[in-house]
Amino acid sequence: MAAGLSAVAANAEEAILGHVMDSEHIFHHVSQRFSDRLEELSGGSFTIDYHPGGDLGDWTSITEQVAQGAVQMTMTWNHSELDPRWDVAVLGYVASDWQTGRAIYGPGSVMDGVYAGIMNDLGMELLGTIPTDFTGFVVRKDVAVPVNFPADAAGFKMRVPGMPMAIERYNATGFSPVPMAFSEVHTALQTGAIDGRAYSPPSEVLMFKDVLSAYVFTRENFEHTFWVANKDWFNGLTEEQQGWLKTAATEAVTWAWENAEAESKVWLDKIRAEGIEVVELSPEQLATYRDLVVAAEYPYMEAIIGKGTMDQIKAAAGMN
Repeated sequence: MAAGLSAVAANAEEAILGHVMDSEHIFHHVSQRFSDRLEELSGGSFTIDYHPGGDLGDWTSITEQVAQGAVQMTMTWNHSELDPRWDVAVLGYVASDWQTGRAIYGPGSVMDGVYAGIMNDLGMELLGTIPTDFTGFVVRKDVAVPVNFPADAAGFKMRVPGMPMAIERYNATGFSPVPMAFSEVHTALQTGAIDGRAYSPPSEVLMFKDVLSAYVFTRENFEHTFWVANKDWFNGLTEEQQGWLKTAATEAVTWAWENAEAESKVWLDKIRAEGIEVVELSPEQLATYRDLVVAAEYPYMEAIIGKGTMDQIKAAAGMN
Protein backbone atom coordinates (compact mmCIF):
# COMPACT_ATOMS: atom_id res chain seq x y z
CA MET A 1 0.00 0.00 0.00
CA ALA A 2 2.80 2.38 0.95
CA ALA A 3 4.64 1.61 -2.28
CA GLY A 4 1.48 2.41 -4.26
CA LEU A 5 1.08 5.74 -2.52
CA SER A 6 4.73 6.56 -3.18
CA ALA A 7 4.24 5.85 -6.87
CA VAL A 8 1.25 8.21 -7.02
CA ALA A 9 3.22 10.91 -5.19
CA ALA A 10 6.15 10.52 -7.56
CA ASN A 11 3.88 10.99 -10.55
CA ALA A 12 1.82 13.79 -9.01
CA GLU A 13 1.34 16.93 -11.08
CA GLU A 14 -0.06 20.31 -10.04
CA ALA A 15 -0.68 22.99 -12.65
CA ILE A 16 -1.69 26.62 -12.34
CA LEU A 17 -4.84 27.71 -14.17
CA GLY A 18 -5.48 31.45 -13.92
CA HIS A 19 -7.87 33.90 -15.57
CA VAL A 20 -9.38 37.32 -14.87
CA MET A 21 -13.12 36.63 -14.66
CA ASP A 22 -15.35 36.20 -11.60
CA SER A 23 -17.44 33.27 -10.36
CA GLU A 24 -20.44 34.13 -12.57
CA HIS A 25 -18.50 33.96 -15.82
CA ILE A 26 -18.42 30.87 -18.01
CA PHE A 27 -14.63 30.68 -17.48
CA HIS A 28 -15.26 29.78 -13.85
CA HIS A 29 -17.86 27.11 -14.60
CA VAL A 30 -15.63 25.53 -17.24
CA SER A 31 -12.62 25.66 -14.89
CA GLN A 32 -14.50 23.91 -12.11
CA ARG A 33 -15.77 21.15 -14.38
CA PHE A 34 -12.31 20.67 -15.81
CA SER A 35 -10.58 20.56 -12.41
CA ASP A 36 -13.05 18.08 -10.95
CA ARG A 37 -12.88 15.81 -13.99
CA LEU A 38 -9.08 15.93 -14.17
CA GLU A 39 -8.80 14.94 -10.53
CA GLU A 40 -11.28 12.11 -11.12
CA LEU A 41 -9.51 10.77 -14.21
CA SER A 42 -6.10 10.92 -12.54
CA GLY A 43 -7.19 9.41 -9.25
CA GLY A 44 -6.16 12.59 -7.50
CA SER A 45 -2.61 12.65 -8.87
CA PHE A 46 -3.17 15.60 -11.26
CA THR A 47 -4.56 18.69 -9.54
CA ILE A 48 -5.17 22.34 -10.42
CA ASP A 49 -3.95 25.38 -8.49
CA TYR A 50 -6.84 27.64 -9.52
CA HIS A 51 -6.56 31.45 -9.66
CA PRO A 52 -9.70 33.24 -10.94
CA GLY A 53 -10.43 36.95 -10.69
CA GLY A 54 -7.12 38.27 -12.01
CA ASP A 55 -4.98 37.66 -8.94
CA LEU A 56 -2.10 36.69 -11.25
CA GLY A 57 -2.37 39.93 -13.25
CA ASP A 58 -4.50 41.24 -16.10
CA TRP A 59 -5.39 38.94 -18.98
CA THR A 60 -2.54 40.04 -21.25
CA SER A 61 -0.03 39.50 -18.46
CA ILE A 62 -1.34 36.01 -17.67
CA THR A 63 -1.29 35.07 -21.37
CA GLU A 64 2.33 36.19 -21.60
CA GLN A 65 3.15 34.19 -18.46
CA VAL A 66 1.69 31.08 -20.12
CA ALA A 67 3.69 31.68 -23.31
CA GLN A 68 6.83 32.01 -21.17
CA GLY A 69 6.02 29.01 -18.95
CA ALA A 70 5.59 30.83 -15.61
CA VAL A 71 1.90 29.81 -15.58
CA GLN A 72 0.72 26.55 -17.11
CA MET A 73 -2.79 27.45 -18.37
CA THR A 74 -5.18 30.35 -18.91
CA MET A 75 -8.42 31.30 -20.62
CA THR A 76 -7.85 34.41 -22.67
CA TRP A 77 -8.76 36.63 -25.59
CA ASN A 78 -6.87 37.44 -28.79
CA HIS A 79 -3.57 39.10 -27.81
CA SER A 80 -2.54 40.85 -31.00
CA GLU A 81 0.68 42.22 -29.51
CA LEU A 82 1.92 38.63 -29.44
CA ASP A 83 0.68 37.89 -32.97
CA PRO A 84 -1.49 40.16 -35.16
CA ARG A 85 -3.00 37.10 -36.87
CA TRP A 86 -4.82 36.39 -33.61
CA ASP A 87 -7.18 39.31 -34.29
CA VAL A 88 -8.98 37.14 -36.84
CA ALA A 89 -10.92 35.93 -33.78
CA VAL A 90 -12.84 39.23 -33.62
CA LEU A 91 -13.46 39.65 -37.33
CA GLY A 92 -16.90 41.17 -37.66
CA TYR A 93 -20.07 39.44 -38.84
CA VAL A 94 -18.61 36.04 -39.65
CA ALA A 95 -21.21 34.07 -37.66
CA SER A 96 -24.89 34.96 -37.98
CA ASP A 97 -26.27 32.81 -35.15
CA TRP A 98 -25.15 30.27 -32.53
CA GLN A 99 -25.32 27.38 -34.97
CA THR A 100 -22.93 29.02 -37.42
CA GLY A 101 -20.80 30.23 -34.50
CA ARG A 102 -20.21 26.68 -33.38
CA ALA A 103 -19.64 25.45 -36.95
CA ILE A 104 -17.04 28.14 -37.62
CA TYR A 105 -15.31 28.45 -34.23
CA GLY A 106 -16.19 25.34 -32.23
CA PRO A 107 -14.50 21.94 -31.82
CA GLY A 108 -13.31 20.50 -35.12
CA SER A 109 -13.96 23.72 -37.06
CA VAL A 110 -11.83 25.40 -39.71
CA MET A 111 -10.83 28.07 -37.21
CA ASP A 112 -9.80 25.47 -34.63
CA GLY A 113 -6.99 24.50 -36.97
CA VAL A 114 -6.06 28.11 -37.74
CA TYR A 115 -5.88 28.95 -34.03
CA ALA A 116 -3.86 25.83 -33.20
CA GLY A 117 -1.22 26.93 -35.70
CA ILE A 118 -1.03 30.44 -34.25
CA MET A 119 -0.76 29.08 -30.70
CA ASN A 120 1.97 26.65 -31.73
CA ASP A 121 4.04 29.53 -33.11
CA LEU A 122 3.61 31.33 -29.77
CA GLY A 123 4.76 28.35 -27.73
CA MET A 124 1.29 27.40 -26.56
CA GLU A 125 -1.03 24.41 -26.90
CA LEU A 126 -4.67 25.14 -27.76
CA LEU A 127 -6.92 23.13 -25.45
CA GLY A 128 -10.13 24.52 -26.93
CA THR A 129 -12.24 27.55 -27.70
CA ILE A 130 -14.90 28.67 -25.21
CA PRO A 131 -17.99 30.51 -26.48
CA THR A 132 -19.16 33.67 -24.72
CA ASP A 133 -21.83 35.36 -26.85
CA PHE A 134 -22.33 37.87 -29.61
CA THR A 135 -21.11 41.34 -28.72
CA GLY A 136 -22.28 44.93 -28.75
CA PHE A 137 -21.29 48.13 -26.97
CA VAL A 138 -22.32 49.87 -23.76
CA VAL A 139 -23.27 53.53 -23.44
CA ARG A 140 -22.71 55.60 -20.30
CA LYS A 141 -25.42 57.72 -18.71
CA ASP A 142 -26.19 61.18 -20.14
CA VAL A 143 -24.88 60.28 -23.60
CA ALA A 144 -27.12 59.91 -26.67
CA VAL A 145 -27.37 56.31 -27.85
CA PRO A 146 -26.06 55.98 -31.43
CA VAL A 147 -28.16 53.88 -33.82
CA ASN A 148 -27.53 55.45 -37.24
CA PHE A 149 -23.99 55.04 -38.48
CA PRO A 150 -21.65 56.71 -39.01
CA ALA A 151 -23.54 59.97 -38.27
CA ASP A 152 -24.70 59.24 -34.70
CA ALA A 153 -21.25 58.06 -33.63
CA ALA A 154 -19.49 61.37 -34.32
CA GLY A 155 -17.67 62.51 -31.19
CA PHE A 156 -18.54 59.33 -29.24
CA LYS A 157 -15.39 58.16 -27.43
CA MET A 158 -15.39 54.37 -27.69
CA ARG A 159 -13.00 52.34 -25.57
CA VAL A 160 -11.36 49.57 -27.57
CA PRO A 161 -8.68 47.06 -26.61
CA GLY A 162 -5.19 47.79 -27.82
CA MET A 163 -5.39 46.08 -31.20
CA PRO A 164 -5.05 47.79 -34.57
CA MET A 165 -8.13 46.16 -36.09
CA ALA A 166 -10.32 47.71 -33.39
CA ILE A 167 -9.19 51.13 -34.58
CA GLU A 168 -10.13 50.15 -38.14
CA ARG A 169 -13.64 49.04 -37.11
CA TYR A 170 -14.59 51.96 -34.94
CA ASN A 171 -13.12 54.62 -37.18
CA ALA A 172 -15.12 53.13 -40.05
CA THR A 173 -18.37 53.16 -38.07
CA GLY A 174 -17.90 56.81 -37.09
CA PHE A 175 -16.64 56.57 -33.49
CA SER A 176 -13.55 58.05 -31.90
CA PRO A 177 -11.73 54.91 -30.73
CA VAL A 178 -9.77 55.15 -27.47
CA PRO A 179 -7.38 52.22 -26.79
CA MET A 180 -7.41 51.51 -23.06
CA ALA A 181 -6.66 48.70 -20.62
CA PHE A 182 -9.75 46.86 -19.41
CA SER A 183 -8.85 47.64 -15.79
CA GLU A 184 -9.30 51.37 -16.50
CA VAL A 185 -12.73 51.16 -18.16
CA HIS A 186 -14.98 51.64 -15.15
CA THR A 187 -13.22 54.77 -13.93
CA ALA A 188 -13.10 56.17 -17.46
CA LEU A 189 -16.86 55.69 -17.86
CA GLN A 190 -17.44 57.39 -14.50
CA THR A 191 -15.34 60.41 -15.40
CA GLY A 192 -16.50 60.71 -19.01
CA ALA A 193 -13.07 59.99 -20.44
CA ILE A 194 -14.92 57.47 -22.61
CA ASP A 195 -18.58 57.23 -23.59
CA GLY A 196 -18.78 53.49 -24.16
CA ARG A 197 -16.98 50.19 -24.26
CA ALA A 198 -16.80 48.08 -27.42
CA TYR A 199 -16.68 44.28 -27.80
CA SER A 200 -19.00 43.69 -24.85
CA PRO A 201 -20.95 40.44 -24.59
CA PRO A 202 -24.09 40.59 -22.42
CA SER A 203 -22.35 38.77 -19.57
CA GLU A 204 -19.95 41.70 -19.05
CA VAL A 205 -22.43 44.62 -19.19
CA LEU A 206 -23.34 44.58 -15.51
CA MET A 207 -19.71 45.04 -14.50
CA PHE A 208 -20.38 48.73 -15.22
CA LYS A 209 -24.08 48.88 -14.35
CA ASP A 210 -23.83 51.95 -12.10
CA VAL A 211 -22.68 54.19 -14.95
CA LEU A 212 -24.63 52.81 -17.95
CA SER A 213 -27.86 53.84 -19.64
CA ALA A 214 -27.91 51.42 -22.60
CA TYR A 215 -26.47 48.34 -24.25
CA VAL A 216 -26.55 48.35 -28.06
CA PHE A 217 -26.63 44.68 -29.09
CA THR A 218 -25.12 44.91 -32.58
CA ARG A 219 -23.99 41.24 -32.59
CA GLU A 220 -20.97 42.45 -34.50
CA ASN A 221 -18.77 39.51 -33.70
CA PHE A 222 -19.14 36.16 -31.99
CA GLU A 223 -16.91 36.28 -28.94
CA HIS A 224 -15.10 33.08 -28.26
CA THR A 225 -12.07 32.77 -26.07
CA PHE A 226 -8.98 30.61 -25.94
CA TRP A 227 -7.96 27.99 -23.45
CA VAL A 228 -4.22 27.63 -23.82
CA ALA A 229 -1.40 25.81 -22.08
CA ASN A 230 2.35 26.31 -22.19
CA LYS A 231 3.58 23.96 -24.93
CA ASP A 232 6.86 22.92 -23.31
CA TRP A 233 5.06 22.10 -20.08
CA PHE A 234 2.37 20.16 -21.95
CA ASN A 235 4.94 18.23 -23.97
CA GLY A 236 6.77 17.39 -20.75
CA LEU A 237 3.76 15.56 -19.32
CA THR A 238 3.52 11.81 -19.67
CA GLU A 239 1.30 10.45 -22.41
CA GLU A 240 -1.19 9.36 -19.75
CA GLN A 241 -1.24 12.83 -18.15
CA GLN A 242 -1.75 14.47 -21.54
CA GLY A 243 -4.67 12.12 -22.14
CA TRP A 244 -6.32 13.02 -18.83
CA LEU A 245 -5.81 16.72 -19.49
CA LYS A 246 -7.18 16.63 -23.03
CA THR A 247 -10.17 14.49 -22.06
CA ALA A 248 -11.10 16.76 -19.15
CA ALA A 249 -10.63 19.90 -21.26
CA THR A 250 -12.61 18.54 -24.21
CA GLU A 251 -15.52 17.55 -21.98
CA ALA A 252 -15.56 20.97 -20.31
CA VAL A 253 -15.40 22.81 -23.64
CA THR A 254 -18.17 20.64 -25.09
CA TRP A 255 -20.33 21.47 -22.07
CA ALA A 256 -19.67 25.18 -22.67
CA TRP A 257 -20.76 25.03 -26.31
CA GLU A 258 -23.91 23.13 -25.32
CA ASN A 259 -24.92 25.54 -22.55
CA ALA A 260 -23.63 29.04 -23.36
CA GLU A 261 -26.47 30.01 -25.71
CA ALA A 262 -29.11 29.60 -22.98
CA GLU A 263 -27.15 32.02 -20.79
CA SER A 264 -27.48 34.85 -23.33
CA LYS A 265 -31.16 35.47 -22.64
CA VAL A 266 -30.52 35.22 -18.90
CA TRP A 267 -27.96 38.02 -19.08
CA LEU A 268 -30.16 40.22 -21.27
CA ASP A 269 -32.96 39.85 -18.74
CA LYS A 270 -30.57 40.78 -15.92
CA ILE A 271 -29.45 43.87 -17.85
CA ARG A 272 -33.03 45.05 -18.32
CA ALA A 273 -33.81 44.33 -14.67
CA GLU A 274 -31.08 46.80 -13.69
CA GLY A 275 -32.80 49.54 -15.70
CA ILE A 276 -30.32 49.45 -18.59
CA GLU A 277 -32.00 49.66 -22.00
CA VAL A 278 -31.16 46.90 -24.47
CA VAL A 279 -31.18 48.50 -27.92
CA GLU A 280 -31.65 46.42 -31.07
CA LEU A 281 -30.87 48.09 -34.41
CA SER A 282 -33.49 48.01 -37.15
CA PRO A 283 -32.69 45.74 -40.14
CA GLU A 284 -31.70 48.81 -42.18
CA GLN A 285 -29.50 50.25 -39.41
CA LEU A 286 -27.88 46.88 -38.85
CA ALA A 287 -27.19 46.34 -42.56
CA THR A 288 -25.45 49.71 -42.79
CA TYR A 289 -23.37 49.03 -39.69
CA ARG A 290 -22.43 45.57 -40.93
CA ASP A 291 -21.37 46.86 -44.35
CA LEU A 292 -19.10 49.47 -42.73
CA VAL A 293 -17.44 46.85 -40.51
CA VAL A 294 -16.91 44.30 -43.29
CA ALA A 295 -15.55 46.89 -45.75
CA ALA A 296 -12.99 48.08 -43.21
CA GLU A 297 -11.92 44.81 -41.59
CA TYR A 298 -11.87 42.12 -44.24
CA PRO A 299 -9.20 43.64 -46.52
CA TYR A 300 -7.18 44.59 -43.44
CA MET A 301 -7.24 41.06 -42.05
CA GLU A 302 -6.62 39.41 -45.42
CA ALA A 303 -3.34 41.33 -45.66
CA ILE A 304 -2.30 39.86 -42.30
CA ILE A 305 -3.59 36.30 -42.41
CA GLY A 306 -3.44 35.62 -46.15
CA LYS A 307 -6.01 35.22 -48.91
CA GLY A 308 -6.24 31.44 -48.55
CA THR A 309 -7.30 31.57 -44.91
CA MET A 310 -9.66 34.47 -45.55
CA ASP A 311 -11.28 32.54 -48.39
CA GLN A 312 -11.83 29.63 -45.97
CA ILE A 313 -13.46 31.97 -43.46
CA LYS A 314 -15.66 33.60 -46.09
CA ALA A 315 -16.76 30.19 -47.37
CA ALA A 316 -17.63 29.06 -43.82
CA ALA A 317 -19.60 32.29 -43.35
CA GLY A 318 -21.41 31.89 -46.67
CA MET A 319 -19.81 34.97 -48.20
CA ASN A 320 -18.33 33.44 -51.34
